[in-house]
Formats: sequence, structure tokens, C-alpha cells
Amino acid sequence: MVLSFVAVSDWLTHISAADANFSIIELSILFLLILVETGGIVTGFIPADALVMTAAGFAGRHHSLVEFAILVVIFAVASIIGDSINYWLGAWVIKQLSKIKWVAKHMDGELSEQIAKNFNRKRWLLFIILGRFIPFVRTVVPLSAHRLKLAFHSYFKMSVIASILWAMTMVTIGYYFGHLELPKAVTISVVVGAIVFAIVVIRSVRFRRSILNLITNPTKEVEEK
Repeated sequence: MVLSFVAVSDWLTHISAADANFSIIELSILFLLILVETGGIVTGFIPADALVMTAAGFAGRHHSLVEFAILVVIFAVASIIGDSINYWLGAWVIKQLSKIKWVAKHMDGELSEQIAKNFNRKRWLLFIILGRFIPFVRTVVPLSAHRLKLAFHSYFKMSVIASILWAMTMVTIGYYFGHLELPKAVTISVVVGAIVFAIVVIRSVRFRRSILNLITNPTKEVEEK
């Protein structure tokens, strides 16, 4: 993850001079990267959050609110389209590829089963928003929505809310650090440090259990049919 972030950061540094706005081609590449990460089902290794924050950091260095707005729209739309692709194609693809160990490893099948068996249907919006911000939840959200028969139009509306919140949050954070015009090494160190810390927290058993408790039925609660 960290190495992937560094590679993305170096790529962005190469294509974006501090005094030049992103070109149409560069914006298109950023759009496609987020679309692939979101809609590729097993492409979660692409560091989407780091990519968004780093790109937004360059917009901050340009002091361009127009570029800020463009990045929010691009990343939100890419996320929405990717989630929609996963909703319709994810279940079919996983069914075909479920016997491949590499796929199973990236899909977190055990988590998916736990959610499917005891999901609290009152908390769809929370689940979908968490899935946009938390990597290990992000993978199973569209598959769970399809598997638990959440109507696509309902899923789509909640996906739009989650994607806009995610894009606004990540772009704002990146833009803020870029606007400070910190040395590149300092900026990268801060973001990488934050990502490493987040990974350590996210992978902890306690954190995963707390997330499951938020989106599954308490043992004494009777789910409304």
C-alpha cells in the first residue's frame, strides 16, 4: 500500500508542475484510476484515498478552487459509476472466480458472510458510507447490496451521497496540505504516516468488530421483517 502510494505520488509529480493546472488527459487518467479501483472488484490494491489526496494537494499548490471543484466532481462520478458496475457485475464475477485464491484473498469472504447473515437493514446508508471510506468494507458493499436484494435505485441514491462525501473529504484534506505549500518530502511523509496509521488501526481486530457492530443486528434485537 505504502509503496503503491509512493509510486502514484511520483507519477503525479512527473505529470504536474507546481505552476501548471492538470490537463484534460491527466484528469482523464485520474478518473479512470478511481473508476478501476472502485469498479474492478479485486483492484483494491490501487491506493485510491492517497491518489485523491495527492492530486488535490497539487490543486492546493495551484491555489485553484476551480481545479478543486473539478477534482471533487471527477472522483465522485468515478466512484458512483464504479459502485454501479460492482452492483450489477460483482456477484456474477465473484461466482465465476470464487475458486481462485487470489480473488478470495482480496474479497474478504468471511466478512461478507458475517454481514449477509446478520445485517441490520435499517443501516444501509451507514454501511454504504463506511464502505466508501474504509477499504475492507468498501470491497463487500456492492456485493452485499446485490446479495441482500437492496433495490438498485435505493443503492444508487445512497452511493451518490457516500461518493460525494468521500470525494469532498479527501479532496479537501489534500487541498489543505497543498495550499500550505509544505516541502514535497514533508507533505508525502505526513500523508504516508497517516495512511500507515490508518492501516494499522483498520487491521486491528477491535476496529473490525466495532464496524461489524455498527452494521449488524445486536443479539437481542429482532429485525423488522
